[in-house]
Amino acid sequence: MKACKPIVLSFFVLLLLGTPAWAKITIKVANAGPDVPTNRTVKAVEIFRHLVETQSRGEIEVKAFHASKLGNEREALEGVRMGTIEMATLSSGPVPGFFDAAVVFDIPFLFSNAPAAWKVFDGDFGRRFGEAFLAKTGVRVLAITENGYRHFTANRPMKSAADMKGLKIRTMENPAHMEMVKALGADPTPIAFGELYMALQQKVVDGMELPIVLIHDMKFYEVQKYVILDGHLYNPLFVFMNENFFQKKLNAEQRRIVSEAAVVLAHTHNGFSQEANIEGIEKLKAQGMQIHQPTAAELHQFRQIAQPAGLTFIRKKAGDEWTDGILAAAAQAEKEVGDRAEQIVKDFIRMANEKYAQIKK
Repeated sequence: MKACKPIVLSFFVLLLLGTPAWAKITIKVANAGPDVPTNRTVKAVEIFRHLVETQSRGEIEVKAFHASKLGNEREALEGVRMGTIEMATLSSGPVPGFFDAAVVFDIPFLFSNAPAAWKVFDGDFGRRFGEAFLAKTGVRVLAITENGYRHFTANRPMKSAADMKGLKIRTMENPAHMEMVKALGADPTPIAFGELYMALQQKVVDGMELPIVLIHDMKFYEVQKYVILDGHLYNPLFVFMNENFFQKKLNAEQRRIVSEAAVVLAHTHNGFSQEANIEGIEKLKAQGMQIHQPTAAELHQFRQIAQPAGLTFIRKKAGDEWTDGILAAAAQAEKEVGDRAEQIVKDFIRMANEKYAQIKK
């Protein structure tokens, strides 16, 4: 029996040395959007997964949970804050509930083009916001990408702000959105995204406001007939990570890999989102939705009603520094983009598809 002891000990030593998977770090990523292979966020997160897992040589494993499998957006952000979820890609809906200043991203008609918004997200304002959010919540903002321009839908035509009166409109749990909808004469009704289809089907609400890509991917054309392309809000999508996990579970090289991959996630998501929205309008028409492109006069009317209402609430909630800061950053970004917005969008679409093709080889 004594002769067996060295053999047994050697076996266990070899077993421990030969199973590095036991020490593998797992990043669970929560996302509320649909679990569809062609979906923009699914593809961008897949690129993130590939980059992190290959560059870390398998030390880090990324597991994506789409379609609110880890809870609705508020629950997911709370999970990231508590550390039960490592990472999440979430809209701005629940964010002001954790940090008041986040409402500045919901100023109606803040950005006239998407590339200007991307400059603000990636620039000094986005960095300062991330630092302040981290200090307040213990949640790191790895990157900010686009959720897209939000448009109203209903089962009756909408061609002016007057057509909104009396409609029960689903909004996110975001007070700024609710104030804007109230100003337009409609009744804002917060409903979790995962419950929205049934709420529309059962006529709990008359309409909603979402980006084109989500209207299509979630098949809301089955329960809504009309869309007005008013673009009242340009909604960000935040890439969050628990700070304790980021600092204590990842070493310096792993933090670099995750941070850089998150920026790629954001940039490819911008491209996929733009492509999906361009294609989505035609797809919605093919599904029978009637889409109205407002005239300049109609858009001006929406802006004249919606922006002052939104700004009054936002300035009170976020304060002058954050409100004036994002207004100035948006104005500067639009100057820098100039007349290149369309070309920048094309470049991002091409880049996103090239990176996705690379990971699928």
